[in-house]
Amino acid sequence: MQRSIAGIALVQVLLIVAVLSILALYFTQSARNQVHNATLMVDKAQAYVELHSAEANVLYALLTEPKNPEKSNQVNNQNTSTLINSWNFYGAQFTYNQYVNVALQDLRGLLNLHYPNKQRLRQLLTYSGLNDYDAQLTSQQIIDWQNLDTRSDYIPSTVTARHAAIHDISELKHLGLKPELLNILQANTTQYKKGAFNPMTAPDSLLNALLSSDVAAHVIMLRNAKQLTVQEFAQVTGFSESEDIILYPSNLFKVTLQAHVGDASIKKVIYYHLQPTGKPVVNIVAVKAQ
Repeated sequence: MQRSIAGIALVQVLLIVAVLSILALYFTQSARNQVHNATLMVDKAQAYVELHSAEANVLYALLTEPKNPEKSNQVNNQNTSTLINSWNFYGAQFTYNQYVNVALQDLRGLLNLHYPNKQRLRQLLTYSGLNDYDAQLTSQQIIDWQNLDTRSDYIPSTVTARHAAIHDISELKHLGLKPELLNILQANTTQYKKGAFNPMTAPDSLLNALLSSDVAAHVIMLRNAKQLTVQEFAQVTGFSESEDIILYPSNLFKVTLQAHVGDASIKKVIYYHLQPTGKPVVNIVAVKAQ
């Protein structure tokens, strides 16, 4: 009888220990999750601080520092010296500080998607992998998609065209364009600019589409080394200033900022139209945060 009671007591003790162990594990895991969440919130707050600080300094530098491609970087402010010495206007990412990376894209260096140069757009589409026929068809579809004319021989009758300027590249998915092609257009075209084209600030992918591979490689090498001049670029590529070409950065910029602090990551894309002598001085055309 005593052995039976002792056995029952032992089982009860073991059950209590098991329950307490499970509770202890639960509380430990819960505490870890709460600590992780608290740390993540602190990291995210710090990431926002770093990103906004970088954003302010980048905007100040764009408004005050020279962007003449013929001159070396002449820094007017010691606080932005690291930024100016590292920046470029063809969308290549560079390090702002240990937490923030920045990419600056002169919108003059991208193709205008509202009123595209048909030849350059076809070259980009061909570079992306389309054959000549499909590149020409897709180019005309992109134009007719935005055309005010309700008739088009290139858009299928089952597709309802926008018949207005697009607001985002993703709208073109209704034409059946694959995500890979949409990404190419996203990186090399813009709906936020008009007027002349500046191939000197075109992304590497667009240069490769518009130039032969050896010429593009030479230009990219000089540009990365900060040794590319207007004269050298014109001689090597055949692009020279005209009504359609201006080899000087515009006042329209796409600024991409990415902040990483611990496990927190924040990305912000801002489109600026800057008018240093106008009112307002800073026009924020669009903001995309992630």
